[in-house]
Amino acid sequence: MNTNDLTLIRQKHAQLDDLMPALPADVWIVFCREGSDQSTLLFAGEAMVGLSAFVFTRSGDKIAIVADYDRMGIEAPGVFGEVVAYGREGLDQHLRDVVARLAPGSFALNQHVDDYLLDGLTVGLLRKLELVLGDDTIGRRAVSSAPVLEPLRARKTSEELRRITRAIELTQQLHDEAGRFMRSGMTERDVAEFIKRRQRELGVTHSFSDGAAVMTGRAGLGHRTAGEAPITPGDTVVIDMGVFVEGYSSDVMHTYYVLREGEDAPPPEVQHRFDAAMAAVHRSVAAMRPGVRGFEVDAVARAALEAFGVTPYTHALGHQIGRTVHDGGTTLAPLGDRYGERGMGALVEGEVYTVEPVVHGVTDVDGHPVGPEQDVVVTADGARFLSRPQSALTLVR
Repeated sequence: MNTNDLTLIRQKHAQLDDLMPALPADVWIVFCREGSDQSTLLFAGEAMVGLSAFVFTRSGDKIAIVADYDRMGIEAPGVFGEVVAYGREGLDQHLRDVVARLAPGSFALNQHVDDYLLDGLTVGLLRKLELVLGDDTIGRRAVSSAPVLEPLRARKTSEELRRITRAIELTQQLHDEAGRFMRSGMTERDVAEFIKRRQRELGVTHSFSDGAAVMTGRAGLGHRTAGEAPITPGDTVVIDMGVFVEGYSSDVMHTYYVLREGEDAPPPEVQHRFDAAMAAVHRSVAAMRPGVRGFEVDAVARAALEAFGVTPYTHALGHQIGRTVHDGGTTLAPLGDRYGERGMGALVEGEVYTVEPVVHGVTDVDGHPVGPEQDVVVTADGARFLSRPQSALTLVR
């Protein structure tokens, strides 16, 4: 671990100290192996290899029971009051001893029906935990650790924001470079391969898709990889891309217009769709502040598009980013079956969201698509762009 890694773990434990009184149980046990539970990245800085148990109490106890080869990384930040490293004897008796000493009346576990990042305890590991502790009712009696784990993941520290901001800067650099590289007659895949080569040269890895979702308007938008569709005059091209920097992700879209012969600007109907998308971005970000609910922000973006006569998107306006590109928690989403209650959550200072009121369509069918996605952080009294909002369509010849 380097100095920045140690700083990050200590910052997350400072948050954890503030959050633990809200735990709806006496102890929180994180039981994992071979990277099965991503929550360990937040408080241990590592995806655990050996079978591991982390035990946290409302009164402030922090106990790690890990394989001997995992011990040094867990001890390095100095955040656990007790680190037990097991050898050939295994974990079981050590965990029984800790639980017997603490004598908890109730347990919280990483289980959740809606959010996969709060649901890190596998069925097999739950059964193993019950066998180790000799109590096959733990799973039925336990409550979710969500009241602690969700805000621990969502509320970004200064070190987390530094990493996310750098990832966004590099993503926008790649968008700019792609605009200079792209030419009519290339294919989606040509541009995607250029971007992936530049990612390797910059020493970053992509955070979703196969590196860059380069999508022409005539081929259509979606969660897909670049294909052989040609880049042709009179079309828009949307690039949806994110990279990881020191374990944290960006997620930014950029839209380009391929000029026809004799054109020096997009035609009015394309400009109108771009203006609608960016108006929806700016109006929804202006509505974001602590306490506002996710569905309320989503509604602002939909109203902005409708005011331009543009049909709103069918998906959510945005999601959180951080350790993963879809980082769980509150979503800027409408209420209903698709997203359940995820849009009911209230925004909190330090959360980082995408804002992506995509204007959907297929060029020459029902209108040019526009991808306006930006990344923003919730501040004490509003929200601030971490990315650079696109002010005009990038022109390609």
